[in-house]
Amino acid sequence: MRQAPSARVGLARLAGVVDPGALPTAIREPIARELEAARAAACEPLEAAAVKRVASAFDDFDPDPIAIRAAAQTHRGTVDGVPVAIRIRRPGLERSVRNDLALLDTLAPALRAALPRADAGALLRSAREQLLDELDFEHEASMQRRVARALRGIDGLVVPAVHSDLCAEDVLVAELLDGETLADGARPSDPAAAARTLVAAHVAAARAGFALVDARPGHVVVLADGRIGLLGVGMARPVGRDRVGRAFDALAALRGADESSFPGTAAEYAVARSALGPLVEGEARLDATALRCALRRALPALELAPQVEPQADDLWLARAAGQLVATLARLEASADWPALVASS
Repeated sequence: MRQAPSARVGLARLAGVVDPGALPTAIREPIARELEAARAAACEPLEAAAVKRVASAFDDFDPDPIAIRAAAQTHRGTVDGVPVAIRIRRPGLERSVRNDLALLDTLAPALRAALPRADAGALLRSAREQLLDELDFEHEASMQRRVARALRGIDGLVVPAVHSDLCAEDVLVAELLDGETLADGARPSDPAAAARTLVAAHVAAARAGFALVDARPGHVVVLADGRIGLLGVGMARPVGRDRVGRAFDALAALRGADESSFPGTAAEYAVARSALGPLVEGEARLDATALRCALRRALPALELAPQVEPQADDLWLARAAGQLVATLARLEASADWPALVASS
């Protein structure tokens, strides 16, 4: 069966987040194979005409792409002698995804059955808004500038500057960060310092009212000077400060094993405590093995899902936290993770 464009984009992005080594042995090979097939199918090169149309706006433009992704293709160019990354959205993708979203409401009955205490309509509206925002590169450029301001005080972090005057709905132009990503196999010389930088960035963004929902391994660039470059911050989702505070309070309660101060139901506490286990109990190594164990612990806890009452912002914060954990696992660092969050 041919997948809808939005499904192809989603699976291709998931392939960039999931480390096969973190999956349970029984399902590791088939899931890894399916995700890689989805990524390969979705990441075909753009037609030359689509690239040529954009190239004409630059004095220097390399026709050979430096990255081909499900939603866009990236090329190297220069602006006033400065290297830039030029991302071109796939022609027709927005129209196709809009057609897919017209069917999104058909998921409401299943969502209500899985989460009967949640507002299924609100969750779906939020998902629809985010999907459309992620396809609007002018919106992404504006959001990247806002988030970059919130992160400017993080030592060791670089967020690429956006060239707003050259951006359009289907073209994003930003400073080129020259280096390999964690997904490419790059490793910083000081993994623990890199982990602290990434945690600090997520905490600072959250306190400013943003969830970094696309800070996956392929968006973490290891720069030659030892700093960490963070791509994809323009896909951040605005979230309410009250839900951010609630999330930090929840983590503090989990760290202290204090169910009475947990800002949620007993079922929510049980789900989180079961899944995170030793990761909230003090110094712990975060790697593929730790993720695999967390997934194994989380599966039985899913039976408690009908008792939880998430808001849309909670799910965006959970997505950001999940991708952060998956990214940190590539660094294979050890820390008291809740304490690190609290001190950031």
